[in-house]
Parts: sequence; C-alpha cells; structure tokens
Amino acid sequence: MPGDSLAERFIAAFAAADFGTMRELLAPDIVAWVTDSEGQMQRLEGRDDYLGRVEAMDLPAARFTLELTQAPVAVGPDLVMLMVEVQAERGGRRLHNFAGHLLRIEGEQIAEWWMVDAKPAESDAFWAS
Repeated sequence: MPGDSLAERFIAAFAAADFGTMRELLAPDIVAWVTDSEGQMQRLEGRDDYLGRVEAMDLPAARFTLELTQAPVAVGPDLVMLMVEVQAERGGRRLHNFAGHLLRIEGEQIAEWWMVDAKPAESDAFWAS
C-alpha cells in the first residue's frame, strides 16, 4: 500500500529532523490529535501548527533516535497504523518511550494523524527541558 511507504518516509524524516521533507509529506490542512502530558488528546490544526510543536522539541539538541518497531500496517484503504520507539538524551536526562500512530493518507500526504504516547508525562517533561 502506498501509505505504508509514505509513513516510513515521514518517520525517517522525523528521525533526521528533516523539516523540509516533513512539510512536503503533511497536508497543509492536516488535523493531528496528539497526547498531552496528562494523556488527553490535543487537536492541532494545519501543518504549521504541527511542525511548530515538533520544532519546539529542539530535536537537533537531543541525541535522538526514532525507529519503527514493526512494519506499518494498512488498516483500511486510506489508514496506516504504526508503532515507534523513541530514545533521547539531553542535558543528562534520558527518555525511552513508545507511541502508536494512526495516519489517514490522502494522495501523497498525511491528512489526519492520531498519536498515543505510552508515557505522556515523561515525554512532555523531557522535551520541555
């Protein structure tokens, strides 16, 4: 399924902090639902809102890896599910976490995104520091 490849390309771009490629792969009007520090879902609207949140994480300042734990799984004609493992270190702090993602693909872009973080409070504390 083409969405599998698109999802893998996006994860590779995220892992490389390649904001240009991430921007190309996100629909301008993407709606993303991401876990906040309390495990509740926050709605982000538009690729600039989503990428602004990622840029605030300052990925290049962290020794950071993001890897798929298994191949993406097509769960519908336009839906792809994936699981990632995150490891990061910055300023003497470490993060080891997992997250599940469900992406709705429209054409060659991600149009909608749901993300569930396994350890939302730890993740929020790490990236906020």
